[in-house]
Amino acid sequence: MARRIGIRILLGLLTILAVLLLTFALQYVLPGDPARSIAGPKASAEVLAQIREQLHLNDSLLSQLGHYLAGAATGDLGTSYAKNAPVLSLILDRIPATAMLAAAALAIELVLGMVWGTWEALRPKRSWLLATCHVGLLSVPAFSLGFALLLLFAYEIPLFPIDGGTGVAKIVLPAITLGTLGAPFYANVVRDSMREALASPYVRTAVSKGLRRRRILLRHVTRNTASPVVTMLGMDVAIFFSSVVFVEKIFAWPGVGLLQTEAFANLDRPLLTGTVVVVAVIVVLGNLAADITRMFIDPRVKTEAL
Repeated sequence: MARRIGIRILLGLLTILAVLLLTFALQYVLPGDPARSIAGPKASAEVLAQIREQLHLNDSLLSQLGHYLAGAATGDLGTSYAKNAPVLSLILDRIPATAMLAAAALAIELVLGMVWGTWEALRPKRSWLLATCHVGLLSVPAFSLGFALLLLFAYEIPLFPIDGGTGVAKIVLPAITLGTLGAPFYANVVRDSMREALASPYVRTAVSKGLRRRRILLRHVTRNTASPVVTMLGMDVAIFFSSVVFVEKIFAWPGVGLLQTEAFANLDRPLLTGTVVVVAVIVVLGNLAADITRMFIDPRVKTEAL
């Protein structure tokens, strides 16, 4: 197990390094002059030259890359052009809001997916109504569902506020948007895992011993279903931090996604690339935590091929 965890950590570090290299290259793809963005359109040539010297923009490409990687290794992701503040502190201030939204959405999709998947697994035939809902939800983009919920329950039927910010009432619509769209994936995994477990020899043995159905489901079937669900929870970290950009923008939820859209609108290179790096680290840590948890709850994982 230690060897497997070590390999996962090494792969995570390589992934973060790849993201750092890509974000460094992204800074040269984005339009605009960093010195001009900081000093303003009326700055003199002397001021621009001084800013370029401070930002190491006159150094060679390899020298700039080394300075960028050294800063990232110590948590220095630069200073925001628009907000004139350290990028990392700006992102860390927004992470709690995004984490709150992600937790609420995870709870919704997990409950819906578990109930949905269990219902389908215990039925001999698949419900055409549930199948239609499944296909429909998988084909709806997050921003489309978000706009529809906002229009219906904030404008037409003013049940929820639309002024942005955090709070119980303000988290309902964005959490439902993300959670509802993720529920079909959990339903698929739960249904297939439960059907596989129900057809397994150890369940047939438990039935032949006269054990109650509820005990079989809770003690044997549910435990084997938990392993792929935990894996999906780790993957959902990546999904939420990518799709949350649109949802936070729609509902003015002050998280990392909204900060990223603001950075893109202001051509704020350090802040934009900083959000990408921090999200990549969170995704790697989430997947690593899911892998380790899965090893403990499912002994079969220990014998899987690396």
